[in-house]
Amino acid sequence: MKGYRGLMIRYAGPVGNLDQAPMENLPETSSSRVEHAVSEDSRQPTDRSWPLAAAVGLVCSAVVAGLLWFVTVPYYAMWPGPIGEVVDYVSVEGGPRVHPLNGDLYLLTVSLQEVNPYALAEAWLDPGVDVVPRELIRPEGVTPEEHRERNLEMMDDSVDSAILAALDYLEVPVVRAEDGVLVVSVLEEGPAAGILEPGDVVVGVDHAPVNTLEEATDAVGSREIGDIVVLSILREDERRDLEVTLAEHPEEPGRPIVGVGLGDYTPPMELPFEIDIDRATSGGGPSAGMMYALGLIDLLTEEDLVRGNIIAGTGTISSDGHVGPVGGVRQKVIAAQNAGARYILVPQQNYPDAVAARRDGVEILAVSSIEEAVEAVRGLPV
Repeated sequence: MKGYRGLMIRYAGPVGNLDQAPMENLPETSSSRVEHAVSEDSRQPTDRSWPLAAAVGLVCSAVVAGLLWFVTVPYYAMWPGPIGEVVDYVSVEGGPRVHPLNGDLYLLTVSLQEVNPYALAEAWLDPGVDVVPRELIRPEGVTPEEHRERNLEMMDDSVDSAILAALDYLEVPVVRAEDGVLVVSVLEEGPAAGILEPGDVVVGVDHAPVNTLEEATDAVGSREIGDIVVLSILREDERRDLEVTLAEHPEEPGRPIVGVGLGDYTPPMELPFEIDIDRATSGGGPSAGMMYALGLIDLLTEEDLVRGNIIAGTGTISSDGHVGPVGGVRQKVIAAQNAGARYILVPQQNYPDAVAARRDGVEILAVSSIEEAVEAVRGLPV
């Protein structure tokens, strides 16, 4: 981080003597009479206390400037992060033959850091860095440790989803547990308070299965405020049916709610062979999911998909192969270009930001599914 440049104040003293003609040789004018009246006291040295005050001021300024290094402001700086070769982190044992990659598949990351006032100013001046309000990265009340744990959980889910999406694309059968949606949070004093718990998996509403967030919200939204619904959940591998009385949304009159925050859920699976993905690669978060799936497909496909190209990419992925949006796309495009990538795969929702990023000779390819990602790579010129 660049330091600050302080101010240096210089005092320039007299550069010469002001010679005066002897008083007796001057004509007797009103001005000369005034000069005769000047007392000897006026010729004493002037007050020199101001250099001391200036020095004290400089010392205080230096102390304050030093203390500001240790003060964080409510912003994060986001800049291009490290990249990694996807297949370096994917291993397959006891399964089909693995075909070495002919080319490069890079996953992209961003680096995030809370900043002090100096770093904030520097980030604002750097065209490759974005300044993001803290609450958009780490919501109020969430500690850095909790934020990190949540990112690691999302990364774990993303890795599992990437494996499922890749095997589904390759038509490799996988034994999976029941689908559902994850209870991430429970609203205090809401309808589900004391009934549902974070970590529960909702697998049914009124005995009808729900497999996605959309299905769960549609099932609840079709009921009336005051209705009692039966939620089928999994808690510690035990299935339970719990009743919840729907309440009105506090900010949307007429909308019934259970009073929970829901998230994607990847059910446990039994793979036909061992697949391991290094989960420390992306540093947390789900944005490497699409590239993990693409790399696994290339390794297990006899066809040479990459064909010597240098391809980078980013995007979340669901277990059914849907590619979702990510953050920091502008910084990721810069990182990919710095790594020498010729092509960058991005989610369809992020395409406008990606093409607006500073780039030179890099082609942006928008995809919305793992099938589209494979076809995009397959269609690249050699």
